[in-house]
Amino acid sequence: MHSLACKRLQGRQSALHSGETLMGLLVGLAVGLVVLAAGSALLATHLHGHRMALQDSRLHHDLRSAVDWMAHGLSQAHYAANAWNTRAPSHCDDAFCAGPDDFSINGSRIAFSLDRNHNGQKDNNECLGYRLVKGALQARTACRPEVWTALTDAGNVQFMQLDWQLHCAKVEGWLQRRIDMAVTAQWPGEASRQLSLQRTVYLRNALPASHMGLFCP
Repeated sequence: MHSLACKRLQGRQSALHSGETLMGLLVGLAVGLVVLAAGSALLATHLHGHRMALQDSRLHHDLRSAVDWMAHGLSQAHYAANAWNTRAPSHCDDAFCAGPDDFSINGSRIAFSLDRNHNGQKDNNECLGYRLVKGALQARTACRPEVWTALTDAGNVQFMQLDWQLHCAKVEGWLQRRIDMAVTAQWPGEASRQLSLQRTVYLRNALPASHMGLFCP
């Protein structure tokens, strides 16, 4: 009888221990699932933040590259080979200082000319400029007919604003100019993620002060 009672008691204890182990397993599983869900959410947030940072870095790089490109070209406006022989405070006798193709601003569009091949003659590919069309920057590459080539792809970076502010001054009979350029771009379709850059561009090639009426309205 005593042996039988011991066996029954041991059986009950084994059953009790088995129940506690199963309950602990279920609790542990539930805690693990909660931790896994929290970890997954944290990982997703981290990956999203990383993707946003990469996109912002690319946006900044593309915007700065576009501004650098435009500033470099614009700074050379009115360049002509041997200009010291054709320009003086009283006159300008070369082909890069007298017409609207040589310099003009109209909204987001700026046009200018320069002697790219250093021959002193205005060839058809020496009318340059920049403008903003449907979220993309374009560069002018020909005089007549006008040809505009895309500098950027609106599917990658969407440009929202391109402004030019001209400042003119007479210095010892010469016309000196600078242009404040303002450019705003955003990640396509996300207006809340915009980036703006401003740059002051000094036009290196002075013109006779008598041309102020042509190029400084």
